[in-house]
Amino acid sequence: MIASCVRYIQRRLAILPPIDSAMPGQPVHANAGPETRWLDQSEIRTQQALGPLLLIAAYIADDWRLVAAQCVFFLLTALRYDLGPYVLLYRSLLKPLGIVKPDIRADNPEAHRFATAFGFVVLAVATYLVATGHTIIGWSLVWALVILGGIGFFGWCAGCFIYYVINRFGGGRFFRHAPITGTTVPGARPPKSGGR
Repeated sequence: MIASCVRYIQRRLAILPPIDSAMPGQPVHANAGPETRWLDQSEIRTQQALGPLLLIAAYIADDWRLVAAQCVFFLLTALRYDLGPYVLLYRSLLKPLGIVKPDIRADNPEAHRFATAFGFVVLAVATYLVATGHTIIGWSLVWALVILGGIGFFGWCAGCFIYYVINRFGGGRFFRHAPITGTTVPGARPPKSGGR
């Protein structure tokens, strides 16, 4: 009963079993251990690709409601990762159809949740500014997120970087996870992990 509950929670959180159940003889990540959490980086990259596209569409259409929609998407993803619209799209359509292949790596989900929550705050301010006519500042914030989302897609997450800086200065319980060993810069996508 307990084992089935643990498997359910692992599936819901997109966390795979610990490394000690990996295939024997396969190389593993240097920082992997029983507490290692495994994340599908393709889910994260789906959000980093489609989020900025929605924001670009919002700018072209000059419609603050699309910015608000992305803001709500960020909020849903930050509060409960498996409710994120881009995660649902990836899990229910892109992955089953083989359009996007899984990319499982050892990673800290808290850094990505923090980055999404930070993006929510920035987009909430941008939505308010654009909706109330302060378009230069509002659209500048939107474009900053578009650029950072694009950079994140190619391997460096600014929100994750901020998370790890806060971790380095002893930021407390939520910020307790250090970067995965092997990343040259905090916030960089962890290296491919063998055995997964």
